[in-house]
Amino acid sequence: MPPVAVGVAVGLGAAAVGTTVTVVGVSLSVAASAVALGVGAAAATHYLGDALTPDMGDYASDPATDQSLNTNANDVRKIVYGEALVGGKIVGYAKPTIGGDDYHIMVLHLVGHPCESVDIYEIEGKPKSELSGLVSSRIYLGDQTTVCPLANQYISGWTSEHIGVNQTYVTLKIKVDDEAFPTGLNEIKFVVRGHKVYDPRKDTTQGGDGEHRFDDESTWEWSSNPSLCSYDCLRRYGAKPVPRRRLPMDFIAVTANYCDEQAIYRDAEGNEQTGTRFEVNGVLNNGMRQQDMLNQIMACMGGKPYRVGGVVYFKPAMYAGPATIVIDVDNDSMTFPEYRPHRPYKEKINTVKTEFVSPNHKWQMTNAPVVKSEEYRENDGAYLESNLRFTLITRDHQAQRIGKLAMERSRAGFMATHIVPGVRLDIIPGICIKFVDVETGVSKEFTVEDRDFDTEKHQTKLQLIEDGPQIYPDSFEAAEGDLTPNTSLPDATVVQAPENLQWTTTPNDSWRQGVLTWDHPSPANVISYVVSVSNKDSQTPETQLTFTPANRAQSLAHLPVGVYTVAVSARNRFRTSPGIGRDITIGVPSTPTQGVVVNVLPGRIVINGPTLPHNNATYEWKYSYDGDEQEHFDSAIYMGKGDTVTITNTPHDGVIYVWYRLVDGDQVDPNWLSFSVADLIGTTFDRVDPEIISRIQWPGLPAALGDHIDAITNDISYWSTQTSDQGDQYQQLIYNVTEAVSANQINSTEIIGLKQKVGTKTVAAQFTEFKQVNIGYEDENGDWIVGAPLVRAFDEVKVVNKDGDELSVINFMQALETQLGELGGTYYLGVVDENENFTGLSIQGGNGDSDILLYMDNLRFASTAGEVFFWLNTISGRLEIGANTEFTGTLRAAREVTILEHFMRVQDYGGFGPDNLVIWEGDPILDVNGQPDYAQLRKSNGKYGWKDSFANEYLGGSLTTGELINGGDSTLLTLNPSVEVGPFTTNGNPKTVSCSLSWRGTYTQDEACPTNPTFVPEATVILERSTGGGGWAELQRQVFNGTVTYTEFDDREHGVTTCTMLEISGGSFTYTDTSTSLATFAYRLRVEGQQRALLQQFIDSQRLSLISVEGRPS
Repeated sequence: MPPVAVGVAVGLGAAAVGTTVTVVGVSLSVAASAVALGVGAAAATHYLGDALTPDMGDYASDPATDQSLNTNANDVRKIVYGEALVGGKIVGYAKPTIGGDDYHIMVLHLVGHPCESVDIYEIEGKPKSELSGLVSSRIYLGDQTTVCPLANQYISGWTSEHIGVNQTYVTLKIKVDDEAFPTGLNEIKFVVRGHKVYDPRKDTTQGGDGEHRFDDESTWEWSSNPSLCSYDCLRRYGAKPVPRRRLPMDFIAVTANYCDEQAIYRDAEGNEQTGTRFEVNGVLNNGMRQQDMLNQIMACMGGKPYRVGGVVYFKPAMYAGPATIVIDVDNDSMTFPEYRPHRPYKEKINTVKTEFVSPNHKWQMTNAPVVKSEEYRENDGAYLESNLRFTLITRDHQAQRIGKLAMERSRAGFMATHIVPGVRLDIIPGICIKFVDVETGVSKEFTVEDRDFDTEKHQTKLQLIEDGPQIYPDSFEAAEGDLTPNTSLPDATVVQAPENLQWTTTPNDSWRQGVLTWDHPSPANVISYVVSVSNKDSQTPETQLTFTPANRAQSLAHLPVGVYTVAVSARNRFRTSPGIGRDITIGVPSTPTQGVVVNVLPGRIVINGPTLPHNNATYEWKYSYDGDEQEHFDSAIYMGKGDTVTITNTPHDGVIYVWYRLVDGDQVDPNWLSFSVADLIGTTFDRVDPEIISRIQWPGLPAALGDHIDAITNDISYWSTQTSDQGDQYQQLIYNVTEAVSANQINSTEIIGLKQKVGTKTVAAQFTEFKQVNIGYEDENGDWIVGAPLVRAFDEVKVVNKDGDELSVINFMQALETQLGELGGTYYLGVVDENENFTGLSIQGGNGDSDILLYMDNLRFASTAGEVFFWLNTISGRLEIGANTEFTGTLRAAREVTILEHFMRVQDYGGFGPDNLVIWEGDPILDVNGQPDYAQLRKSNGKYGWKDSFANEYLGGSLTTGELINGGDSTLLTLNPSVEVGPFTTNGNPKTVSCSLSWRGTYTQDEACPTNPTFVPEATVILERSTGGGGWAELQRQVFNGTVTYTEFDDREHGVTTCTMLEISGGSFTYTDTSTSLATFAYRLRVEGQQRALLQQFIDSQRLSLISVEGRPS
């Protein structure tokens, strides 16, 4: 049956701008008395945001915890309203063999009450569609009357009495499959539709249309309507049953219609969308107080509770007008209204960030688009943020809508307190009235927040807050204020706000990233400025910095990459001005695109990077000969860091592809720039016609080189003296060289007598004058060609003696030059194969630095017995050293890998693997090439230990030290922080756990201090322990109290009174844990019920600390 309103017209719940709905007043005017729930004497200073961030007690719901699989014996039972994703508690397990295959038989308790439906969401990250043939399930929704036969058959101790009456559970039969579930079963999640609820719109006995009956749950239906669910929670989970007379059926119907309506809004892309206005979808538990449960549900509709004459009203955030009651102020009476025309600055917000559970993101907490108002922010002079977390909302537009309502309610702060004659039973909390004060010009609608009867004086005191339909539209655009303009006189003591806040980056400064500058209309009246810097969103590392410069500039340094909000305000001796704010972006350094200088030299190129911004910056380099695609970049050779790089052994006529980027301290440009260099000059060259050799002119020679060599060989052939020491050396040299090059026979020139001695006179005497040798030839045009390319011709043209022994011309000339001892330069000795690849060495001497280069694929050093103890493979880049090695200098290593049969260790402080590890130790995990498979190295399989780049570390075995110390701190400024330490290993000795909490804040207001302040800051600190990865057990709790000190300053000269509040709170305690368990330990310190006198923006510091110290084993 479709829902209908009870006692009112269908559709009465509409509350968009331009429409009006009478909500409270349908049946409330006959109430005999009224007491507001949750609205006390301080109601005049609270707004919707307070209701949306309640103190949730000990067992607040958390999606991550609710979705986990556990075996906790004393775990609370889940309560589901709407639809939610849950894990389960394993209450029964067996591993039988069925039909030759092993199976897991598991009984998982899901929810502590009957449910509408249960469906498998995923097991170990695999959706239901991928589990066919692996998993079968039997689902019990709480209406079962017999035991599960599968559990009864296989699980030890399971009997026919284990029915699970009114409990929702599932029995799973999962095939043991190491390929499908390689890490076992750690995550099993289900989508559950929870409670069926009563809906008076579907009850014909209450004026509705349907079969629902108030006392017959079998007629109820599932719903995610927060109005219906809040009343269901009121009835089910209170200390006493709630009779029907306590529930306003017509009011429930109206508010349910309002929540169910399809609201129109615009999404983040500006497209018009429709969706249910309010829903509740999530998990509570039976460990929570009913008040906390109701707060969670009501937060989904911005609701507030009222109790009038014993009847309970849960009013959602909706316009309650138009007003039917008018209050006219009697200006002749002795009582006058008290007004607060606007909210204090500390209560305003202009930016609301909301979190909700997103089914599109695996049901995890997700940020909804930010709700903000540029006009509000401009008026406030700074970003005034509020963060709301909704664990029972699963739609982004619903979270945004509540955030928008919180922002508008924080702006609509016109409040009034007035005493009217008579006991006004017709004016009840929650209704809308028209308030008219002719003398002050006030004439507008207000919501009655509270009322108080004085029967002796026959009066009624009203607390009112302005209201209007502008506050409750379904769109997310701010109403930009609806306050009645107020008259204000200029205040001579007010300090003006700064102007023209600018951010300038300083890439040429190594000591700072940039500088903030601003102007001020009257700087002479300013004592100092207050500069605050904070992270804009969760993508930027959490940052809270404050500076107080005296000048109009502030340098910033050491900020991580991200987006920050900066605000600047001015201070004089009286007060602080509103702030002026802006966002700044700290980016990575940008690599220069111009200014690279390349020098191409024979066998190498020298590259000079662009001019660096400062001395602390440098460049990183990579290169490849294969191409400039991504695959080539991934396999490119890393050259390290420096402003200049030299690449040797370049191929002739080849192309080299080079990548580079700027590194500035700990900030690295993520973008590599690339360029290529062509026409390289190598050590192997194209063939040169042998005829060129004959035309080579050597300065100082009487003829061409060919003719001169012929003359020398003719002379040598006629020399007969054979007793010179030179002859023996020539003989040995030529034998060695000719053996090395005998495989490469190209052109040859006959030369004889080289094995013979050359007489008593050395050849050096004949060539002493040729100390400077310039090799070249004259081409057909008569031009002189100087020539590195000729080296190739020298290498290919052979000199052959009469016995057939041969060597290249260059080797021949080098042999002569070496023997002469007069000529300097580079000498090559080696073999050129049929593919024109050179293997050998080059020697460079002279007056400069000497240089020896080896060209080969493999270099081995071996003993005389043939045992290789040094092996370098230049193709794979692999170096093996089998000898004992001692280093006395600095050893630099990019990555260190140890692979043994049952152990592997990887160390790379550049980070590797999906968990960004720097050290990993465990069983070998290798790829097809026998190398570590870095993509598979995770914390979960680091059996022996790991360390990540965030300083987190795990040791897989025992650790013995003087003391085992583990600790953690939280400096978050939010209410009820927590800190967790562990898991860590233990020796089983007693542990001393030190716990402390402290916070401090200041606030100055332009009014007198209270004469009798009674507020006492308070917080409860709870220490909990988990062993072996189990649940948390409470060890100790302690209540800390603080003080609020008020200092009043009365400036009689200017007629200004200010009050400064100083809040200091905290305490500490020490707990001695005598547990002797050797399982892993974890401690958690959390705060609950924290009450601070000041709002978060006025808290200067807060620290929660936990330190565990364990003594050395005895």
